Amino acid sequence: MDLVFGLAADGRAYPDTHDGMGTLDGAVVGPMGLIQILETQLGMLGPSISSAVRIATYVAKLRACGGNRFWTSSFLKDPWSTASAILEWRDALISAGWSGREVGSARLDDLAVAEGISPELPHGLVDRAAKLLNVLATRPGLRIRQIALAERRDVLSPLWVRMLAALEAAGVTVCECGEPELAAEGTDLHKVQRVLAGEQGENLQGDGTFTTLEADTELMAAEAIADWLAASPIEELPGTVILAPDGDTALLDNALRARGIPVLGLSASSPWRGALQVLPLAFAAAWQPFDPSVLLNLFLLPRPPIARWAARRLSRALSEEPGIGGRAWLKAWSEIEVRLLEINTQSDADSAHKKTTTTLAEWRAWTEVGRFRRSDGIPVVEAQAICGRVAAWAMRSDGGKGDRLLIAVASAAGAVADALHRLELASIPALLLDRIVLQVLSEGMANPEHFAEAGAVRAIRAPGALWSSAPRLIWWNFVGPGEKIPTVPWDSAEQQALAANGVAFEPSAAIARRIEAAHTAIIRRTRQTAIVVRPALARDERTTLHPLAHRLRPLLKESGAVDRFKAERLLREPDAVLAGRMLARRLSEPAQPPAKVATWNVPAGLAGLVETRRESATSLTRMMNCQLSWFVQDILKLRPGRFAEIPRTDQLFGNLAHEIAHRLLLPGPPPPQDNIKEAASEHFENLLPQIAAPLLQPQHAGELAAAREMVPRALEALVRLLHSQELEIVGSEIDRDGRHGALHLQGRLDLLVRRGSQVAVLDLKWTRSERRYRDEVANGRAIQLAVYRGLSAADGTGAPGGYFLLRQRRILAGPGSILTNSPVDADVGDLDTLAHVASDWRLWHDLAVSGTLVAAGFPEAENQRPGGLAIDAPKEPCRFCDSRGLCRVQEELV
Repeated sequence: MDLVFGLAADGRAYPDTHDGMGTLDGAVVGPMGLIQILETQLGMLGPSISSAVRIATYVAKLRACGGNRFWTSSFLKDPWSTASAILEWRDALISAGWSGREVGSARLDDLAVAEGISPELPHGLVDRAAKLLNVLATRPGLRIRQIALAERRDVLSPLWVRMLAALEAAGVTVCECGEPELAAEGTDLHKVQRVLAGEQGENLQGDGTFTTLEADTELMAAEAIADWLAASPIEELPGTVILAPDGDTALLDNALRARGIPVLGLSASSPWRGALQVLPLAFAAAWQPFDPSVLLNLFLLPRPPIARWAARRLSRALSEEPGIGGRAWLKAWSEIEVRLLEINTQSDADSAHKKTTTTLAEWRAWTEVGRFRRSDGIPVVEAQAICGRVAAWAMRSDGGKGDRLLIAVASAAGAVADALHRLELASIPALLLDRIVLQVLSEGMANPEHFAEAGAVRAIRAPGALWSSAPRLIWWNFVGPGEKIPTVPWDSAEQQALAANGVAFEPSAAIARRIEAAHTAIIRRTRQTAIVVRPALARDERTTLHPLAHRLRPLLKESGAVDRFKAERLLREPDAVLAGRMLARRLSEPAQPPAKVATWNVPAGLAGLVETRRESATSLTRMMNCQLSWFVQDILKLRPGRFAEIPRTDQLFGNLAHEIAHRLLLPGPPPPQDNIKEAASEHFENLLPQIAAPLLQPQHAGELAAAREMVPRALEALVRLLHSQELEIVGSEIDRDGRHGALHLQGRLDLLVRRGSQVAVLDLKWTRSERRYRDEVANGRAIQLAVYRGLSAADGTGAPGGYFLLRQRRILAGPGSILTNSPVDADVGDLDTLAHVASDWRLWHDLAVSGTLVAAGFPEAENQRPGGLAIDAPKEPCRFCDSRGLCRVQEELV
């Protein structure tokens, strides 16, 4: 077996094999690949262990050491971070040759105690390498004939130098790949290669063999590189290598796909892939106080843990009443059960019922929320049960298809469960659990939908992954700061004690030489063309120079700008030359954005949608405000792109007050005033987790404390009003529909009351200011009260209405109302307002049926309004409108 070994060759490397035709019984490997091959051949291969599992085990080891150790103080405050840091030190010691024994230095001897105490630490990469070093000389059976080194032997770290020496002792031939083929003599690329080799530099001529592509943004850089590749002859594409140090070519791939070039498919690992979020959200939902936004986020994932249709129904319930156990929540589960029974009716009734019961139990398990206090932690068995549920869901959803993301979810859940077990605790503190989940997910997952397509252009993640010559190199994101050199945490006396026991750390200068050698080698291994791409902005951050650019700076400065190409030239020059290739572009006439439109024409076929409508107070208010907005939102049902969201605090307090009123104010005489505040407070506390759970979050503590006092007092004031006005309750939350002439109305009455033969409607409002509602009543624009009068026409001549402002504990009603003895002075009563609404509705309705819609936000719209309208045009019709992007009343900048 013949191998090529490179420190950066784990993963994608170029070329794949020793030659273009492939190699039998050979491979290009990095440290992990070499370790796995040796373990396989020696029968020592074991499972891959998550870093979180190793840290958890080390937490248990450090705890078991007891006594006054050098880590004791920090361990008591943050055991996870302490164990993570010391484990890094320990692994660095093993890599440097430490055997785990005492060396006569206090801190190191403390580590030696931890090394020998139970539980046993799962092996990391350096442990596996150290174990191989101990057995290579005594275990025959290696089938490796030769190892060719991509790097020079003198720049390898001591661990791999020792590994190669042990392999040589076992009979394996180790050699270097040799010097690469340089660019042609006299070319700019050759001159750069000579400078990187330490020779005297010559001024560049701008022949295109070495180019620095500068761009203001990554997006423009991607456009330029994609154009350059698209302009390349097909026969010159093979051998083109793109180095993406951040491991992500998504932006570049979008530009390549637009030009019909196969994409590279490199994707950075991210912990934020949709399905991966099931694990942290499942734990977050378990804590008290319950946060409905956590459950909402869980249900809105691209792949929720329950069926999407069921998740949508529960999401709507949470956005309506954010909590568990309220009317909306119970109704949603009832609808889900009915739907499941319909789905399962393909089999017999008993089987359908069993399947439905089983599925509901599985789905309800995800909504068992708010069970544990963060201050108390969570029992390990409960935490492992959550891990098991997540893993079971992932494997069941995968169904043997090999979905990499779902398999990663199951693996992450298993790693968390394993880490929890190795901590050897009965209960896990909340902070420690968060650290474990974060550690497991930090390994992330590449985008499973982003994969390479078959093509001639290749992509690698690290400079060392190009281990042989390549014709063309594009160094994407050639920016700093570069790799960091690790620091040694041991002082000089400790290092001397280690050296006396055969443990020697690699000097910082040697590490710097190795990093620099990898950077220079990739340029020296390029034969024809090298383009280094430096955007000024990477996402939203300004970039810095790459360390290699600092080294080349004297040469590039003396040569002027002959090597530089500004990507933004492509936006203004029809024929720009980049690295020897013409990037032809033709000028396009800029298109004008859609113009502002004050008057819209409606196809005649849509008139039927208007004729059969039932209007509500909200839709009529929208019509009087802007006819186009009414048509878009109420007729066409177009809504903003928000599927579900948690209501604001004021709305939650209003919802609570409405629901308490509905439960307290039963038909008949109003309840006694004596204990109404206590009863309202009891309902408040019971309903809080059911329909307004976000208020229990710490950030709303001040508002919640105030509401605990204000809401019961508001209900107390409302009951006192009913008694003082001698009113009887007819009903609350009453759904009604009715007619006022041709106008068909629908709505819900908050509270309908009666005194003798007279009736009235109370609309409950939770608002910070009463001015708006007082002005509505005074100016005859209380459309909602007018609609309520129309809806209550069955109760005699209709019920005059009034607003009861819960926060202010005040009633606002017009003259002649039985609700108050101090009415608001009003020029127009609600019965006249209803007549005005019906008249204006007819005018706007007829205009829509005739095929015309008016957008009220334009100055010229005043001339388009129908004649004879009773309700004046609003001053700011577009202030709270969600349809401004359609009429373009606010023109976007271009």
